[in-house]
Amino acid sequence: MAALAVLVLATVCAAAAAEAPALYATFCASCHGDRGQGSAVAPSLIGRSAADVHFMLDTGRMPAAVPNVNEIPREPRFTQVQMAKLVQYILTFSPQQPDASLPQVSSGDINHGRKLFTENCAQCHGATGDGASVGSDNVAPSLSTATVFQIAEAIRTGPGVMPRFGPDVLRDRDVDDIARYVNFVETHADEPHGANAGGVALAHVGPVGEGFVAWLFGLGALVLFVRRIGSAGND
Repeated sequence: MAALAVLVLATVCAAAAAEAPALYATFCASCHGDRGQGSAVAPSLIGRSAADVHFMLDTGRMPAAVPNVNEIPREPRFTQVQMAKLVQYILTFSPQQPDASLPQVSSGDINHGRKLFTENCAQCHGATGDGASVGSDNVAPSLSTATVFQIAEAIRTGPGVMPRFGPDVLRDRDVDDIARYVNFVETHADEPHGANAGGVALAHVGPVGEGFVAWLFGLGALVLFVRRIGSAGND
């Protein structure tokens, strides 16, 4: 019986070890290459940190629906266990072991997080994280579905065109505060006067779109006012 148990355990471990290469071959290799060397439609994965890879998998950006296109967040294809195996497998592509750590998030200061978010993030993601302040959703997406861990990973890795904020710019404590603030805003967004920055949200399309709507209303009112004055003068 003991020998049988050892055999079963060895079989299970072997199956688990083989799962990551199989997943990579099925979902990643066609674009990134069989050893992560990259291709004309996808970047190299060699030298990427664990946080880099995990963020792209956890936010559903990878596997990409369309190669060589910035992906928007969606439901992840893999389980957390599968992601962990894929991350560890992809790290083996690099001759020198990349950073294998993932950001850890603890409770943060909401008020300090709001200050830091306003200074470093709001220009692109909007004051309340609604996104679309610049470009489209795949440039500065809404943070409404982001977890605190995804926020921390994004800050540390700088996915896409987003800048990377290292510990020399934002301390781990600062990252905790920003993640806590964004999480608070998004979890209270639907409450009356909860996280609304004021005024009419206009479906939270962002300050650029909302400003354009306000500009149209203002211009329309001005045209009507001028026409009214002109009509009064003719009378």
